[in-house]
Amino acid sequence: MTPRRKLPTWLKVTLGAFAALFTLAAIFGASPDNPATPAAATTPAVPTYTVTNVIDGERVYLRDSTGVPKTVRAAGIDAPTTTYCWGPETANWATTFLAGKQVTIRALDQGMETMAALTLPDGTDYSTEALKRGYAKYAPGVTDGTYATALQTAENTARAANTGLWGAPCLGTIDAPTPSPATTLPATTTVTPPKPPTSPTTPPAPTTPASTQDSAPVAVYFKNCAEAKAAGAAPLHRGDPGYRPQLDRDHDGTACE
Repeated sequence: MTPRRKLPTWLKVTLGAFAALFTLAAIFGASPDNPATPAAATTPAVPTYTVTNVIDGERVYLRDSTGVPKTVRAAGIDAPTTTYCWGPETANWATTFLAGKQVTIRALDQGMETMAALTLPDGTDYSTEALKRGYAKYAPGVTDGTYATALQTAENTARAANTGLWGAPCLGTIDAPTPSPATTLPATTTVTPPKPPTSPTTPPAPTTPASTQDSAPVAVYFKNCAEAKAAGAAPLHRGDPGYRPQLDRDHDGTACE
């Protein structure tokens, strides 16, 4: 029987070292010379869109970074169209507020139109701002939770202050044309003629007796010649006051001779 040959000590040490390395590689999946580096967690980038056109207070045209267009309707609001009450004001404000701006969207409904929350770079939510300024009314059904509460609060603020469409002439109506202003007839003014100035009572001017030439002849009657003579009027000639044929006996034109 041939005796077993013993392995040299150096060989045992070498084989043991390799066995240990193999075990470590099996456990950790990498050798000490090439340790594995854990993969860093990455968050997908949120796509950004540019507002290219504003249709009205609800709908906007967007374009992504590659130039692909997209139509989005702002979630949670109901805004008047340009032909209805407060529609032109809403469209002008929305154009100033959004046109050319960068926004991110959070789609809430993917029906015929993409219903989404639009957020500006500073964190401003478009629907909330439109409600707070009185350019839209809250439209329930799409939003819920804290977002719906924020939208309702924004509308209540505008309604309480009669802001925008909540004031005259719309008074909260956004589905009808702007009411025509009531025609007010001018008030009738009665003009009272001024009273003549009050002057002290002036006594009537004394009456100047008319001249004898202008006055009518005074009727004089003498009962007889004695009365005429007593009055100093005799003799009486024809034409003199008091002359009458009965006193002229000889009818020569002179009476009471």
